[in-house]
This record gives sequence, C-alpha cells and structure tokens, in this order.
Amino acid sequence: MKRYGPLLALPESLAIGDPGRHHLRLTPDAVIVRDGVENRGIHTWDSLEGIALEVPTTRFRLPGLLGTIVLGALTAIVMSDLGVDPDDGSVQITAEGGSSRSPLSRHHVGGYWAPTVTGAHRMLEYLIASPEHRALLAHPESLIDVAAKLAREARDDAA
Repeated sequence: MKRYGPLLALPESLAIGDPGRHHLRLTPDAVIVRDGVENRGIHTWDSLEGIALEVPTTRFRLPGLLGTIVLGALTAIVMSDLGVDPDDGSVQITAEGGSSRSPLSRHHVGGYWAPTVTGAHRMLEYLIASPEHRALLAHPESLIDVAAKLAREARDDAA
C-alpha cells in the first residue's frame, strides 16, 4: 500500500484518512463516506462541488515517524499502553448546493506534512473538475503520484 499524507492507495480505490476508522473512499463512480467498513453516505462525482479536508498540518516532513518514536519511547518508559490515539480531523463535502461535515480519522498522532494536504486538495479539485480522469481511481497509486506532483507545483508557485 502506498501512502502520501492523508491519502492511502487501496485495491481499486483511494482512501483519505484511516480506513479502519472515519475516512473517504474514492472510487471511479462516487465518493463514499465511511466509518471503518460501514457506509455513512455516497456522493456521485457529478453531484460534488467541493471537498475540503480540515486536518492538522506540520512543516516537519516525517511527522508520523516522530510521533511513533516519541510514543514508543514513552510507552517503554511507563511500561503501559498510553491509550493515545490521533484526534479526528474533519472533511466538508459540498454537493448539490448543500454542505455536510464528517469526521476524518488520521493515520498518526500529530499533523500531516503540509504539502501532502495541499496535494490532496489539488487532486480532489482536479477530479471534481475533470470527469475523464476519475477512471484513474481504479489505479490509486498513480493518483498519489499526481497528488505529490501537484504539491510540488504549489510549493514552486509559492516560492
């Protein structure tokens, strides 16, 4: 499985968030709001006007690694499970003139590296605006590469 910030390639779909908890499942036909394996809502691509991720970000390039090391060290010191889980972020979906907010679970404690979230937002805008490219969701690894490229372009534009 390939991961880039909040994006995770799954067989024939792309997940945004932790697929074991609250996440979005992007397929060529629809965006599915899920809580683990339960569907909480389905939005066809043609009905979507926007998707905005609201998750903590950081300028540190490897936030999951740092959080894992720190939590691992603390757990070893106290010799007990600290019970620390990442707080949920959220996602706002605007479709057919209405808007809804859902929880979005994160993969690790701490924020996502900011460019990965920028890349995810730009990729979502691209998929909403370009129906012909949604077929790429059947091969999600390639879309993660697209999100990384879009994040680099955004960084270059800002420089």
